[in-house]
Amino acid sequence: MPETLTLADLVLSAGVAFFLGSIPIAWMVSRWRGVSIFAVGTRQAGATNVFREVGRGAALIVGLVDAGKGALAIMVGTWAGLEGSWLLLPAVAAIMGHWNSPLTRFRGGDGVITAVGVMIAISPTGTIVPILVGITFALAIKHRFAHPSAWGGILGFATLNILAAVTDTGMSGATVAGMTLIAASILLHSYAYHRRMPGAVRIEVLDEVLDGEHPDAQIPRTQGPQAPA
Repeated sequence: MPETLTLADLVLSAGVAFFLGSIPIAWMVSRWRGVSIFAVGTRQAGATNVFREVGRGAALIVGLVDAGKGALAIMVGTWAGLEGSWLLLPAVAAIMGHWNSPLTRFRGGDGVITAVGVMIAISPTGTIVPILVGITFALAIKHRFAHPSAWGGILGFATLNILAAVTDTGMSGATVAGMTLIAASILLHSYAYHRRMPGAVRIEVLDEVLDGEHPDAQIPRTQGPQAPA
C-alpha cells in the first residue's frame, strides 16, 4: 500500500463506487417508459435487456450511464489517492453495486458495460484496442457461430494480456490479471443467476450475458415499443 494511502481512503473509494454502481438507471428509464424491466426478457436491469424490451434510445442512455458509473468510480478512486492495482477495489465495488442495488431490492444487471467503463478509465490507451478487437470479432462471426459475444470477449481479453506482455499498456501485470478476473466473475455471476432464474426452462447463458439473445419463448415480453430485430 502506498505510504500516503489510508484505510479511510479505501473505504471512501469503495463506498462511493458501490453507490455509483447501484444507481439503477435501466430500471429508472424503463419505469419511465412504463416497463417493469425485472419482469420482462432476461429480467435484468441492463442495456441489452432495455434495448430489446424498451427501445434503442432508452438502451443508449442506459449504456452511457452504466459505462459512466464505472469510469467515475475509478476517477473517484484516483482522487482519493488510489493508483495501479489498488484501483481494482473501486472497480469491484462498482460492479457489485450494479449487481445488487439496494434501490431495487438488491437486483441489477450483469455489469458488462460498467466493467468496460472501468477498463477505459483505468487505461484508455491500453484497453481500447482489446475492446475494439472483441467487438469487431463478435460482429464478424455473429451469423456464423454460436455465442459470438463470448468468443469476442475471450479474444478481447486474450488481446489485452498479449499487449500487456509485449508492450507498455500503462498497466501492471497485477492490474491486467485483476481485470481479467473481474470479467470472468461477471460471466460466472450471470451463469449462476440464470441457473436459478424462475420461469426459464434452459438459457444459453453466454449469449444472454452479452447479446441479450433468449431462446425461451415462455419469458413474458412487454407490449410497449420494441427495438428493431
